[in-house]
Amino acid sequence: MLTWDDTLTLIETTYDTDDLGQPIAKETKTEVCCCQIPTPRDEYYKAGQNSIEVSETLTIHPYEYSGENIVIFGGKRMKIVRTYPKNLEELELTCTERLGDKNG
Repeated sequence: MLTWDDTLTLIETTYDTDDLGQPIAKETKTEVCCCQIPTPRDEYYKAGQNSIEVSETLTIHPYEYSGENIVIFGGKRMKIVRTYPKNLEELELTCTERLGDKNG
């Protein structure tokens, strides 16, 4: 049984232009409840072969997701690389960060 004990922030990036026609990125943040689940082993190893680390696999409610491609969870900013609808109430997000992007 899933417990919705964690929260994540979905980030939608839109672009506008300034007076000179230069693009300006604007981020809209939405905080939602989520469940952290173990990342399948095969997915972890396949991603590693492409210098990508599957950092988190998170489950949210599908009606809270609007196609965002960035998420913040556990203090990490990650890219959503795959979504998988498990059922009508659960949407699985596979989130990654490139190995070279890690701090430390």
